[in-house]
Amino acid sequence: MELSIRKAEQNNYRAITHLLASNQLPTADIYEKNITLFVGLIDEKIVATIGIETYDNEALLRSLCVKEGFKNQKLGEKMLTYLLRFCANENIQTVYLLTTTAEHYFERYGFEKTGREKTPQSIQNTREFQDICPSSAIIMALKL
Repeated sequence: MELSIRKAEQNNYRAITHLLASNQLPTADIYEKNITLFVGLIDEKIVATIGIETYDNEALLRSLCVKEGFKNQKLGEKMLTYLLRFCANENIQTVYLLTTTAEHYFERYGFEKTGREKTPQSIQNTREFQDICPSSAIIMALKL
């Protein structure tokens, strides 16, 4: 059962939307032009997704998600590692994220809590920051 990861293609978006929605994750703006989604495939079936919303040298991590039945197999870790390598190659200096449930998970990979006021305006202006995620969401950052 080998996981292969690649950039999502347009015909993957229906499956990605279903996967995100089934895990109560936002889908409203995944078609925005500055959002790049990646899919994790096993036997050519999408079992995981992760995305990045980029603004110059800063980015907002979008919805790391693994399909039920494939969790606890380190697929999320592989997706996150792939995404962070992609960001480094794209000269992203800091990756931000908002979470209500996965703070401790992301701390294991070096993300640290930060305040809303310390978050760059480009990230604060995103739909996820302004209205998709609740104001109670924790903001975390990782310098690459």
